[in-house]
Amino acid sequence: MFGAEEITALTDYVLAAASLGFGIAIGRSVGPHNRVSASFWCAAFIAAAVAGTAGGAFHSLDSQSQDDARRLLWTTILVSLGVFGGFVAAGIHAANVRHEDGTVRWLVAGIALTLIGAGVQRLRLPQNWSLDHNGAYHLIQIAGLYLFYRCARTVHDRPGPPTQSDAREEAELISSRHDGSG
Repeated sequence: MFGAEEITALTDYVLAAASLGFGIAIGRSVGPHNRVSASFWCAAFIAAAVAGTAGGAFHSLDSQSQDDARRLLWTTILVSLGVFGGFVAAGIHAANVRHEDGTVRWLVAGIALTLIGAGVQRLRLPQNWSLDHNGAYHLIQIAGLYLFYRCARTVHDRPGPPTQSDAREEAELISSRHDGSG
């Protein structure tokens, strides 16, 4: 029979696998319409995969004999979660966010479910349950990551400043209009 720490480690590894899968799927969807925003989202999911992997290792180690390793893993978890949040913010900032394509709805749902999960993690579930507050949070967060993934699938990059080739094309168009050839 698995105890709460083993189940928590397992749910961390499942969270890491889901995050990696979402990152790979977003990476495969990068195109000219979402190159910048999707790259940020891909990096966010990779950071979440690192956090989940470190979390699984953290919960797999004996808390008494491996304090130094656990501290390093805990720091890795916290930094990776911060990196995840930073890349999510960058991905949204780089995107041309519109209500009609569902981006806002998916983003708000992902944030809301993440906050619900954080609330559940603060609860103290009965000690006789194999699934503790951490494992429950991980399962909720997997669903939250799916909602963030759906958000990431809808984004298109903001229009950026014109490139040199855009300026050349515009100059040629203007020139052809003045020449009477266009």
